[in-house]
Amino acid sequence: MTTPSDKATSSASPPIPRPAVKNSRTFNVHTKGLHSSLLNDFYYRVMLANWPQFFIGAILVYLCINAGFALVYFYGGDMILNARPNSFIDAYIFSFQTSTTIGYGYLLPKNGVTHAIVMVDVFSGLLFVAVLTGLVFARLAKPRASVLFSKQVLVTQHCGQTTLLVRLANGRKRSTIVNCRVSAVLMMEDRNPESVFERRFIDLKLERDNIPIFSLTWTLAHTIDEQSPLYGLDKAAIESYGTILILTLDGIEDIFAQTVHTNYIYEAQHFLFNKRFASILSQHKDGNRMIDYTRFHDVEESD
Repeated sequence: MTTPSDKATSSASPPIPRPAVKNSRTFNVHTKGLHSSLLNDFYYRVMLANWPQFFIGAILVYLCINAGFALVYFYGGDMILNARPNSFIDAYIFSFQTSTTIGYGYLLPKNGVTHAIVMVDVFSGLLFVAVLTGLVFARLAKPRASVLFSKQVLVTQHCGQTTLLVRLANGRKRSTIVNCRVSAVLMMEDRNPESVFERRFIDLKLERDNIPIFSLTWTLAHTIDEQSPLYGLDKAAIESYGTILILTLDGIEDIFAQTVHTNYIYEAQHFLFNKRFASILSQHKDGNRMIDYTRFHDVEESD
């Protein structure tokens, strides 16, 4: 990997494309030539959507299904008893009542062809409800880790050594993550002497990468010594390499007894030097320990 001074002398090389981080969880990168099928990725997209998107999508799909059968009834001629002539609204209401098996008794199938279409309409309605129920259950049954990550990465003196620090906290008061393990990977980008763009992933050795029970807070520490990829790098050098720190956490959530995992991504601008995390521990008036999460992301000047 070239040094920052070497990079300054090779201005003829095109700039290195830096990946943008989206919501501190993933990379926001444009792709070209990669095609995905909606049907093949349907379950993945449904599970990835948030709840408003999920329900809005379900409502739109249901309305479109009813509209499709309503068009069949509407253009099929005189198919619905007691329906107004050339009324798409009546055809749509009949389709809605059929798919939901309501049947108020006013709009009725008029002939055998209509009865055949009604059977398909009812089946599609029952199938939609079954699929929707399964998707809702799958989303509710999926355990999610609620972990707070500090907004900044600190490079400061800790126990007499230059150390990289990141603070974590369990975001659920009555939940515990058992056998919790964290891995830290540093991503650094540069051009080699042949001006070929390279991206390197380097494991960061943590002073402790696992704890048996994660229920309160946890400060991750990486000693920056001669073996560390961050050794000798200042703020400018870290930014010049487009340094990104990727943290992944996994463990067993005690309520669901299932494995949960989450991740967090720090960009170069999130690295702060000569700072320390503000203390969030104090003693409550009843004598128990209290954690002040309102100061979780606060930093102070290091002594």
